[in-house]
Amino acid sequence: MKVFITGIAGFLGRHLANKFINLDNEVIGCDDLSGGDIDNLPNGCSFYNLDCKNFYAIKEIFAKHNPEVVYHCAATPHEGFSVFSPSLITKNIFESSVSIFSASIAAKAKKIIFCSSMARYGNQQNPFFESMIPKPIDPYGIAKVASEDVLTTLAKVHEINYSIAVPHNIVGPYQKYDDPYRNVMSIMLNRMLQNKPPIIYGDGNQTRCFSYVDDCISCLEKMAYENKTNNEVINIGPDEGEVPINELAELCANEVGYNG
Repeated sequence: MKVFITGIAGFLGRHLANKFINLDNEVIGCDDLSGGDIDNLPNGCSFYNLDCKNFYAIKEIFAKHNPEVVYHCAATPHEGFSVFSPSLITKNIFESSVSIFSASIAAKAKKIIFCSSMARYGNQQNPFFESMIPKPIDPYGIAKVASEDVLTTLAKVHEINYSIAVPHNIVGPYQKYDDPYRNVMSIMLNRMLQNKPPIIYGDGNQTRCFSYVDDCISCLEKMAYENKTNNEVINIGPDEGEVPINELAELCANEVGYNG
């Protein structure tokens, strides 16, 4: 099977590419390296240093490789930052997504798998269920939901299957730890490596759940070929294993030897 992965040099894209390569699939991908790293690329993939918004270049690459399944993982996942720079964030989420969806349809791909975000649910009472009406509260979440809407519309018109994956707090190897805008665990580790204390809001007894990347990859992989995942929104995340933020900070400190 030919699999195309956007954001292939990023955290999730790298793990997904490695999984499909190990299963003897042909893997092609693109990344503009704004959030990914060339060193993340697994051996055996075909790589294009390209921005997803460049529709005509993407369309040409798709025509060359004729991917059967397209995973759109690329994003600028800075939810908190999106209220201060909405133009940048929404352009890199919405415009990029429409470009990839359009190129996939033109290349007659069999399925598109879009990695959305828990931001689609906003401040609704958790746990989140796929049946909930999305109520995003910031430009990042709004752009993700708008991308979902375009995908479902185009998929219906052009009779192409899709899945909307909604991962939750993914952690694991190859994660970008020097990004100040995403993932509390990475932010804590980055500060501790600089001998700075972690920033904890409130009393630190609030809890979070985290998804180990391999668990997410096993779910995403099945979306490529299991028919029951077609045209569905699918949350990916644990329903147990909550950890208080104070305990998370202690775990991070022990991992890097921080004694501040």
